[in-house]
Amino acid sequence: LLDNDKRIIGILAGRPKDDSWEDTTAAACDAMEKAREQCVFRDVDKEHRRGSYPCLAAGVSYGGGQKIPGNLLNSKTNGTAVQSLLSNKAIQRLAGFGSGILCYYSPKVHELYANTKTSLVEKQPSLKWNFRNSVFAAATFNFGPETVTYGHTDNGNFASGMCCITALGSYDPTKGGHLILFDLGIVIEFPPGSTILIPSAILLHGNVSISSKETRLSFTQYFAGGLIRWVRHGFRTVADLKRDNPEEWQAANAERETRVQEAALYFSTSGDLYEGVNEDTQ
Repeated sequence: LLDNDKRIIGILAGRPKDDSWEDTTAAACDAMEKAREQCVFRDVDKEHRRGSYPCLAAGVSYGGGQKIPGNLLNSKTNGTAVQSLLSNKAIQRLAGFGSGILCYYSPKVHELYANTKTSLVEKQPSLKWNFRNSVFAAATFNFGPETVTYGHTDNGNFASGMCCITALGSYDPTKGGHLILFDLGIVIEFPPGSTILIPSAILLHGNVSISSKETRLSFTQYFAGGLIRWVRHGFRTVADLKRDNPEEWQAANAERETRVQEAALYFSTSGDLYEGVNEDTQ
């Protein structure tokens, strides 16, 4: 998906041209359905601003009053189930595919995520990352069996970044499960086993409902904007930056005036991709 300036604001990645992908997505879906039966969900896990379905998150995040970046926490029972999913080869393949698509179509964002992750690994080696083959910091398992989201934005995610969404389950994608991008007035067929990347922090998005006899789950990956700001500020909060280095804090505030222009630079253009291909073939 391109905006008027040919910037890539959405990636309809679909699926790899690999006959085994169907088996991979079926195995991932089966693993999530088994994990759902093992979990004990709280009301806030089942009813939330994104929809009415159980979900659990894992990975590294920063925000919501945290003093330093840390791992998203689950109960012992749920944590065991989530860890089994993170260790699942099919889930790992989904994660790697999404990260690879990000690298190709949004290389600036991929580089930022990778560099931020490397900095955090060096600064806080105790942090546990979801996947070795993915630059995304966190993931959410939307367990279904009817994962249909309300219109929402994911405000905690990096605003210029991409969120990776992989749809799973058994439903007719011509009749339901579509991805709705409300701001753009676009409705996109989203078949099971397919992956789409969007800037979920700034695009209002949701899904078309499915029939009562169908199932839909999803697996998402993303990167908290707070992690990037934490690293940029020298591994400290804005308040600590102001106290420790007032001049740097003032400079950071001055940059807010050009933040929109800076944010736009993270979105690669179609021309950027062609130039990269030409450079590689020379």
